[in-house]
Amino acid sequence: MIGKVQKPGEYLVGHYTDVMQALSLAGGLTQFASAGHIQVLRRNGQAQTLRRFSYYDVLKGESLDQNIILERGDVV
Repeated sequence: MIGKVQKPGEYLVGHYTDVMQALSLAGGLTQFASAGHIQVLRRNGQAQTLRRFSYYDVLKGESLDQNIILERGDVV
């Protein structure tokens, strides 16, 4: 977990931890965070995928498909 969260760092998460839960583990967003522009970087061998995540949308119950289950090595 990097960026504008209260407690950035590396977190060990369970098998079914989603982005919102991971943000909560990191103490939530700081006042300087761009909550509508969070990114999840996933590495798959040599390939990388970048997924966008809007904290506000998910909080409102919209675009819930953005709230993906994290995998080993994902970076939020």
